[in-house]
Amino acid sequence: MYGYHDPMHQAGKHFVMAEHFERMKMAYAGDPARFYQYAECEYYHKALAHRYKGIAAAGM
Repeated sequence: MYGYHDPMHQAGKHFVMAEHFERMKMAYAGDPARFYQYAECEYYHKALAHRYKGIAAAGM
């Protein structure tokens, strides 16, 4: 089973999004408002990625 609803697919998607927001966070290191905005998004996507990874491990 591989598709949109596959937990490993979702985990990978959120890990990639977390990496994107980490790069954006570093790009705006001089602007505290944007830095923390992107840091929050990075944290959110990392948390979701780990959650989906745990779901995938429990289901297999």
